[in-house]
Amino acid sequence: MPTAKINGIDINFERHGEAGEPLVFIHGFTGDISDWRFQAEPFGRTNQLLVFDNRGHGASEAPKDRSTYSIEQMASDAEALIAEVGFERYHLLGHSMGGAIAQEIALRSQGRLLSLALEDTAPLFEISKNEMLSKLSAARNTIAETQGMGALAKWKSPLPSPPHMPKEREAEVAARLSHMSVDAFIGAQAGLNDWKGSLDRLASIVVPALVVVGSLDFGPLVGAARLMADKVRNGTLEVIPEAGHSPQYERPELFNAVLRRHLDSATAVSSAK
Repeated sequence: MPTAKINGIDINFERHGEAGEPLVFIHGFTGDISDWRFQAEPFGRTNQLLVFDNRGHGASEAPKDRSTYSIEQMASDAEALIAEVGFERYHLLGHSMGGAIAQEIALRSQGRLLSLALEDTAPLFEISKNEMLSKLSAARNTIAETQGMGALAKWKSPLPSPPHMPKEREAEVAARLSHMSVDAFIGAQAGLNDWKGSLDRLASIVVPALVVVGSLDFGPLVGAARLMADKVRNGTLEVIPEAGHSPQYERPELFNAVLRRHLDSATAVSSAK
């Protein structure tokens, strides 16, 4: 897979498709390119697709400086890579932490977007202010710091596995977590927690926006999806039934159909102008 030197580090990426409107996917915290395994082929037939590993994730370089994993910095990485591959205007989709990155891009570079899609994300995270998430994050960070990422990968989440999540995917996710650097894990989590959010800025987003969420995702994220769909000016909410935090992997046929409708609708609106 190719890499590009972006903001001083090597970013791993893939291109799929040779024609059609550009489409960029941004994965979430601890994710990687494989999160889009079920989207690469079908959307590569109709779009020029770019998927990549955020800094410190997958096969991308992991700086030791934990302060370099801010949402703003990762948004700058994404925009620089998108420019490097030659996309001038593009559709953008971000999942979870990638949704925060996508929001930041939309708010700073909206004129370059054909549309925006936000999947299982929020306009503000502030993990430290949620008692349950704060305790969970602290426990995971302690394991990572004292025992290593291999030990963390064996740690069992107290949350139930979504009904359509393939068992082999759970093993794959654990394996990739075991190879993630401690600095990237703790740094990216802190970056998400410290992100200033978009609550007071969402109304300025006017491009066609899809907000999609799994019906079984963490309750506050389902609520956040409804809020975002209301706040953006041209927002549409889609709830994927019997899906948790990663509908693109748990229920790809339903997710892809929703995304396809969104892209077609955004293209029609753009063509009518």
